[in-house]
Amino acid sequence: MIKKTVSAVIFAAAMGLAFTAACTDNNTDDYIPFDATTETTTEATTTTTTQPTTAATTAAKKEYPELVNTYSGTYVANQGLIALDLSVFGTDDDGKIQALFSFHEDPANPGVPTGSYLMEGTVKKSEKKDIIEVDFTGSQWEKHPDTYHIIDFTGIFDVKNGTLTSDAYEIDLKKSAGADLDFLTNEYKGTYTPDSGDSNISFTVEDIGTHGDIQAIFEYEPQEGKKCSFISKGQVTNIAPDGRVTVSFKGDEWMVEPDEKKFIDFDGVFSADGRSFSENGGHNIELTVK
Repeated sequence: MIKKTVSAVIFAAAMGLAFTAACTDNNTDDYIPFDATTETTTEATTTTTTQPTTAATTAAKKEYPELVNTYSGTYVANQGLIALDLSVFGTDDDGKIQALFSFHEDPANPGVPTGSYLMEGTVKKSEKKDIIEVDFTGSQWEKHPDTYHIIDFTGIFDVKNGTLTSDAYEIDLKKSAGADLDFLTNEYKGTYTPDSGDSNISFTVEDIGTHGDIQAIFEYEPQEGKKCSFISKGQVTNIAPDGRVTVSFKGDEWMVEPDEKKFIDFDGVFSADGRSFSENGGHNIELTVK
């Protein structure tokens, strides 16, 4: 909604000054959401309008398209053998690979907690065909179990065989599922259970970033009370080998405020085909694409 409104303002200004103004577009990308800025200057005034854009995100994902996947297998840490799903989402404008390191228990070593953190990778030059080396550095925890720490390593991608290995921590992974999450951009409808009764929900995923970050609109209508909505920000915390996507969502900004301002924060799982979502907490959120 915000994007459409600002775009309309930019278009109207450009039409009115078409014969007298010069326009410059600058797209930048950083770890935080980036902006595209359009500046129009006349002799008397200068007007600057800022709006989010996915143009740089789309271009960045294409820089190393052969790496955009989820790789699943194991690694070895102080706690022993641990299952690992490493998802490569794409690259930013600086050429940094954006990835998610998500670990959990392996049947051979039960009891390992679930955890995940974001990583950035720098591509190293390689003279070998179909081999890409990337230096990975952890950047931010998403789920942090006690006693666990972020590891850094150099990963060797064998593009032809679909593997990712590293001598460090005995990392041994194989391509298992996609990591391009654009298929989640849908309108989902369903219900959730607040303190009393069921509420109808419309949940619209609008934007997917290169860091596994998601922006959505959460609109709900309780049995008693008015229809309300807010912007919900999500972060992918795991992409399973079967393609299911786990996301943690938190309320960010009210669009239509309720009488009691209380965001609905929740974790849940999108199906591998992106057609349904189930919350795994206490809100009983069940959504499907209509």
